[in-house]
Amino acid sequence: MANESNLRCLSTREAREIGKKGGKASVEARRKKKSMKQAMNLLLSLPVNDGNMAKLKLLGIDSDNADNQMLIMVSMMQRAIKGNVSAAQFIASLTGDIAMSEAERAKINLERKRLKLEEKQFALEQDTGNDEIQSKQDAITGIVEQLRELSDDEVMDDE
Repeated sequence: MANESNLRCLSTREAREIGKKGGKASVEARRKKKSMKQAMNLLLSLPVNDGNMAKLKLLGIDSDNADNQMLIMVSMMQRAIKGNVSAAQFIASLTGDIAMSEAERAKINLERKRLKLEEKQFALEQDTGNDEIQSKQDAITGIVEQLRELSDDEVMDDE
């Protein structure tokens, strides 16, 4: 377990070296990710085999658009039609038509209620502040009213 006795500060040189290693690892990870993305794009753009081409033609898809990407889209569409919810969600996410779930609606409603409560609390604090100022002003006014000008005789008596 770490505690102050076994911690040490890194020198600028050590921190720089660690940063360099992290930067190099990040570049390598991005390179691999880019390479995988390019490979997947290549696979998706390849033409489909003859058996799948016949299926796509039955659906009215011409050979110019018949690639593996289209085959996947047709497959997902067929699954969604059969009632596969995750396939329907996948299609919705691709088309940007993601419906809001009940949990998300509930979360938004709770957030709205929280904001309304915060606004009420803020207004209450503002009113309380004004009430405090007013009560202090009333107290000062009361004290001033109780004071009266002292006559010369009263001032002389005290001395």
